[in-house]
Amino acid sequence: MSRLLPGLLLLGCLPASAGFDTGNRIHEDCRSGNYFNRGYCGGYVTGIVDTIESLQARGALPANALCIPEGATKGQLVDVVIRYLEQNPERRHLEAAGLVPEAINAAFPCKG
Repeated sequence: MSRLLPGLLLLGCLPASAGFDTGNRIHEDCRSGNYFNRGYCGGYVTGIVDTIESLQARGALPANALCIPEGATKGQLVDVVIRYLEQNPERRHLEAAGLVPEAINAAFPCKG
């Protein structure tokens, strides 16, 4: 029983839903007047992009999973995500981890 208790306590700390953030949360943070919230938004978008590009480079995702043009900035990618979320409010309840690449792909579709 003493071995089981730590595992059960750990399970109680896990979130009930599969995703961490929704489009609503990211949209709110990205548009916030609070510097920390805007920083969280930029970091979130960058983290999703970096993860996908890393997986692309290792061949774990297709090369056309994201096709961000050379010279695009983090601020530009955040702007793209904000615009997408504003233009698609009916999707903001979905997980942000899926909405970020969706927004970027809509703005920067892969060629060929």
